[in-house]
Amino acid sequence: MLQIATGKLFTKPVGRENRLRGVLYTNAVFTSERVETAAGDLLTLSTTSVRPYALIYELIECMEDNEVTAGVLFSSGIEAYLQDCSVLVSFALNCICTVDVDLARRLASNQVGLSTRQTTQRFVSRFFDTDVPCRAEEISFLKSFTSKLIGLPRKTFLGVMRALRAYINGMHRVSDDLDLAYTLLVVSVESLAQDFDDHESDWESVSEHKRQTIDKALSVVEPDAAGNIRAAILEFEHVALARRFREFVAKHTPPSYFRELSSDSEILRLGRSDLDGVLKVAYQSRSKYIHQVHQLPDAVLLGNGYGEVVLDGRVMHLTLQGLSRLMRNTIVEFVMSQPTVEHEPYNYHLERCGIVQLRMAPEYWVGRSEGDITKAGRDKLEGFLQQLGSIYLREANASLTSLKSVLEISSEFIPSLDKRLRLPYLALHFLFNGVVKKEDSVKLTSAIRDLIDSELAQPGSESLVVYAVKCVVVPWSLIKHKKALEDYLRRRSTKNGLRFPRLFEAAMCLELAERFRVFGDMDECREIIALAVENYPGHSGLLELEKSLKPSAPICWMDIMLPSLDAT
Repeated sequence: MLQIATGKLFTKPVGRENRLRGVLYTNAVFTSERVETAAGDLLTLSTTSVRPYALIYELIECMEDNEVTAGVLFSSGIEAYLQDCSVLVSFALNCICTVDVDLARRLASNQVGLSTRQTTQRFVSRFFDTDVPCRAEEISFLKSFTSKLIGLPRKTFLGVMRALRAYINGMHRVSDDLDLAYTLLVVSVESLAQDFDDHESDWESVSEHKRQTIDKALSVVEPDAAGNIRAAILEFEHVALARRFREFVAKHTPPSYFRELSSDSEILRLGRSDLDGVLKVAYQSRSKYIHQVHQLPDAVLLGNGYGEVVLDGRVMHLTLQGLSRLMRNTIVEFVMSQPTVEHEPYNYHLERCGIVQLRMAPEYWVGRSEGDITKAGRDKLEGFLQQLGSIYLREANASLTSLKSVLEISSEFIPSLDKRLRLPYLALHFLFNGVVKKEDSVKLTSAIRDLIDSELAQPGSESLVVYAVKCVVVPWSLIKHKKALEDYLRRRSTKNGLRFPRLFEAAMCLELAERFRVFGDMDECREIIALAVENYPGHSGLLELEKSLKPSAPICWMDIMLPSLDAT
């Protein structure tokens, strides 16, 4: 949001400026009353008797020149900018800065953590102190870092802001969960490494154990074929994440990092020769916590007097002090090494605070036939069934959008489509004509009718829902019928899958259960009914069916799933 407010992303001139103000809470002590940055100004209060200190954040919000009409935003308000500014100030000045006064008070209170049983000041120097004096050079760094950050290309800016938030969230967790804090600090830089290290995967990037196992299996394969298999594996393999993290940190850790003066000669600092090893251990600690909730060694959790490294046996670990300093330095070095752009036209509108993207209700799009709709069959079938289900369930304001123009246009291209694109349209033709009045239906061409007869008679997701809606017994064996249902459930969340409303998923299950009942296999029948019950939790009709199932009683999904006329 901070970058948007400057106007650097606009394609039109600035049409409106809003002066916004808000309050931040911090333990930082400023020597000047106003600090001007590229992201707005920070003003200190005259009184210093209240803890934590309050800062007035003031910025000029630029709004793009747009005609005043519905949907045009006049201002995003100060809250979103406050959140971003608090993260920026906290990171740049290595202090507490937040919009939450209670959080600021708690972090700087020197209280013992609920789970750590230690004070935050014990683990990390400066950040959690009651007062953090900001020297002139630190204020100067805040200004230069902010200018650089605002000047970054949009993609880089967004990546850095994600890293800053993860870093500050990690620092905040020091007060209650040291293992989570450690993990978030590693993740803050890992996110940058994965997005901006320009890594190109090669076979050596695959973990040694996996690589050797695959190489052994490919030893009997022709070299060209083996190369193609390795290339296919690399295309989908997340390779060398730990190595990329280590190399990224090493690249952005200059010699000057190891030459900074220490105020305490007894504090154990990180050495260059230990860098790769401690990064490997830190990444392992992050992975063990994420996957197994493993705790850090006791040696790391003792505080260590602000030492940056500690030995656990022969293994050297970064302490929270060492890790926070190293990760912060890496992010700073990365940001300061990046090119900047003064003006970058960019469609930022969906990235403004408070903007969310949700799929619109089917009535707004299911009947639209403009443009290329050859690949829209799956969406339109799902939207149609969503509307049809609402009608069956007698939901308020339920209605069915006319698909006449869509189906008339699709009649022309359906025969030439790939089968996976054609099947949803065939199902739409059949179902729509089956539920609307004759005068509202679409005449089927002989080519479409032949395709419906041949292809919807074969097992598949579209066929399952067509037979279920029409209450017609499928012409396949029980084995094929069950496999078709299992395939639908397994693939419904995939890119090329289909997801039907729960009503019709239950209908498909009950149609199969009825076939097993007729066949006399009550065990399979009960298993399929249980699947329907558990995939439609809380449905009274399904629960009653499962409870009172009898081998002699036919199963009709409409009687079970749909409200009776007497209840309406």
